[in-house]
Amino acid sequence: MKVVVVPHTHWDREWYLPFERFRYHLVRLLDETLELLKKDCRFRHFLLDGQAVIAEDYLEIRPEREGELREAIAQGRLATGPWYTMPDEFLAGGEALIRNLLEGHRVGQRLGGVMKIGYLPDPFGHVAQMPQILRGFGIEAAFLTRGVAPSKTEFWWEAPDGSKVLTHWFAASYCNARNLPPSPEEFEFGPFRGLDSLLEFLAGLATSDAILLMAGCDHMGPQEDLPSVLEALSQKLGHTFALGSLEDYLRLLDKGQELEVIKGELRTPFFAPLLPGVLSSRIYLKQMNHRAFTLLNFYAEPLASFATSTGEPYPTGFLRHAWKLLLKNHFHDSICGTSVDEVHREMVVRFAQVEQVAQELASDSLQKIGQKVEGGEGVNILVFNPASSQRTDLVEAWVEPRLSPPQGRAQEPGPEDLDLDRCILLSPEGKAVPFRVGERTLESRDILAGVKHVEKVKISFLAEDLPPWGYKLYRLIPGAPTPPPAKSILLDPRTMENEFLRVEVKEDGTLTVIDKESGAVYENIGYFEDSGDAGDEYNYEPPEEQEIFTTLNQKAEIEVAEDFHDWATIRIRHRFLIPQSLTLDRNRRSGRKVSCPLTVLVTLKRGVKRVEFRTIAENRARDHRLRAVFPTGIPCRESIAESAFALVSRPTALPEAISPFELPVSTYPQERFLLVQGDGRGVAILNKGLPEYEVTSEGIVFLTLLRCVGWLSRDDLRSRLGHAGPPYEVPEAQCLGVHVFEYAFVPYSGSWHETSPWLEAEAFTRPPLAARVQASGGLPPSTSFLRVSPPQLVVSAVKAAEDGEGIVVRLWNASREEVLGSILFWNEIEQAWETNLLEDPLTALEVEGKRVYFRAKGCEIKTLKILNRKGNPATSGTQNSGES
Repeated sequence: MKVVVVPHTHWDREWYLPFERFRYHLVRLLDETLELLKKDCRFRHFLLDGQAVIAEDYLEIRPEREGELREAIAQGRLATGPWYTMPDEFLAGGEALIRNLLEGHRVGQRLGGVMKIGYLPDPFGHVAQMPQILRGFGIEAAFLTRGVAPSKTEFWWEAPDGSKVLTHWFAASYCNARNLPPSPEEFEFGPFRGLDSLLEFLAGLATSDAILLMAGCDHMGPQEDLPSVLEALSQKLGHTFALGSLEDYLRLLDKGQELEVIKGELRTPFFAPLLPGVLSSRIYLKQMNHRAFTLLNFYAEPLASFATSTGEPYPTGFLRHAWKLLLKNHFHDSICGTSVDEVHREMVVRFAQVEQVAQELASDSLQKIGQKVEGGEGVNILVFNPASSQRTDLVEAWVEPRLSPPQGRAQEPGPEDLDLDRCILLSPEGKAVPFRVGERTLESRDILAGVKHVEKVKISFLAEDLPPWGYKLYRLIPGAPTPPPAKSILLDPRTMENEFLRVEVKEDGTLTVIDKESGAVYENIGYFEDSGDAGDEYNYEPPEEQEIFTTLNQKAEIEVAEDFHDWATIRIRHRFLIPQSLTLDRNRRSGRKVSCPLTVLVTLKRGVKRVEFRTIAENRARDHRLRAVFPTGIPCRESIAESAFALVSRPTALPEAISPFELPVSTYPQERFLLVQGDGRGVAILNKGLPEYEVTSEGIVFLTLLRCVGWLSRDDLRSRLGHAGPPYEVPEAQCLGVHVFEYAFVPYSGSWHETSPWLEAEAFTRPPLAARVQASGGLPPSTSFLRVSPPQLVVSAVKAAEDGEGIVVRLWNASREEVLGSILFWNEIEQAWETNLLEDPLTALEVEGKRVYFRAKGCEIKTLKILNRKGNPATSGTQNSGES
């Protein structure tokens, strides 16, 4: 038997200690490791947990040792990458997983090399498309622990598109040879007493005569005497023990052997707990991640790319800085909300920094594009649509109708002096658009001549037919106000209706939603359910004597919040009395009640087939879970949810209990939406940063809004065996205070294949971006920068190419059928290629003028690199204003 022993550390960058305290120990660990590698040539390899950020964190403190570190990596004695940080795959999201690997490769290449192994020892389950993502980076093998129950340690893991990676399962954990003794009988690890027992167990699962042992664990440095220990073990046991790498182990496997094929996502807690409660721990972090990622990936990057195509420089440095901040928050113990309070306070700051950078970049790029658009008299307002469909939606824009006097200076009249109550808003087509004048504020600006106090006013209007991935220029000019439409959305104080839906608010605040197309009626939509939670940051656990409270049949306060003809909002208030906490023995909920006020704003817009909810919750209770409930009335055996580059089906029945480590649950992860369908109709529930849901066989959807606990880990749960982390109290995980949740209800007819629910999710999660611009160029007042067809192709990224040459568009095919795809750009294409995920060109693509063609297999991720012709696109032929 050949035993490959891989020395390693699993480095939780932050967890039960905050980052800087862990880094203090990291620097000492790497100092000692570099010294060990220098003095002992037998210590030929040490694995740095697959995370390139570890090297960066070290070099910020020890820049003088970069040469040594680079040499060790180049020689293969230190392994870094391919990840930048080891993420939670379900909470980071598909595009962020790709950016994580891109950044890991970039850092690793700069430091001497990248380990081409999909190393995933600790994440809490694995997304279905991970094999395809890894293959896109030239990675052909993966190593993992959780979520799988194979018959052998090696198997083929297959993605929905058919991509496969050879996968090794750490059957006895990634720590099975930590502190390896020279005497095999002294070995102890978990249930194993004596090294023979561990080797026998692993040999029974092996697919060859090679065995893999992992000599290390969380935050452990190298075992200095390991080479001597392995020599002693080889003599005593008669096996060949060799210090090596994961690649060394792979080379010993029988490549021609038939192996089990496991398809799709891996979420089975068979040999290790899956810890599914991480989806809803500290849900405010998930919401902040959604906002930061959306701003960065769907506003800042695309707008910067489009501005670059008009001749502006691309802000590479700022974008890379923002992505690295975001990826640091995607580390699994960070984004999962399973650390001490101090860690998550620091995460909030990082998320805020990402938003700050993304907002500035998006605003600046929109202004630069706006300057090149042909404007007119009055105030010019540019509206950008960051989505793939032509859409009608509500726009909110802050405009400056006039300047108030600078300090100590007299008012100077200017062209921007407009009385908004006596203005017309014109669309590019010359149509007068009704608008609402909202709140006013003063903004101080420092200029060389002094301080100017600029009055800013928010106006709102319904923008019709916004072009996909494009803009429209609206103008405010003096004139008689536009008369409102004859019929309002609001029919009475409790009823709203547009072309698609009728919404009636009942006494208890629930909605009756009527789909006018199908005639389907949905009752009791949007009530709230609250249950006790005796779990921890890793697992939800109902107390032994559970007590559930709902807002059903509880009288609510109902009033009109806004009525502006093209849209209306009804406000619903619930007092909602629930238990203050668990009892001291944690077996039941306390008898003392507290009020947790809920304010729900329900909005319906003309031309939009979705009911939007904005729920403001003031949490004053502890140890509980709050969910929004949608009884669809559609019996179903499975739900469908968006995951990383895939739509994934999950059973509505509770899975069978097959693991001694953890009981199964019926809650699952999602990205932007979930679907329930049957009998020729369906419902999509959209969300902004609310990743946990449950669907029952009766078609009742539960969307988790809050899960409030006080412990990082407990060892007294019925749902999980033992601890998942240290038993620390984490009072801030109780999430006391005010929270805002946004979600939407979308009924549809037929199948999701026909309705493309991702387009509605794009529209809901990415509102139009509008700003006043100084339009004085030659670009048309309305255009698309790019149009993608058919609708099954979902845009994941629009960015500058990594080499700075051209634009990269990444898409994925949401259907299981091959499609002929095309992208119509706003200017002429010189060349186009399909690339891998590293953006290395693979195949030249067919180009016709402004359009590029390509084929996408079912569930395939496609990355296209486009090189446009130089020159002003405004003068190079017809504009992309309405072609499809």
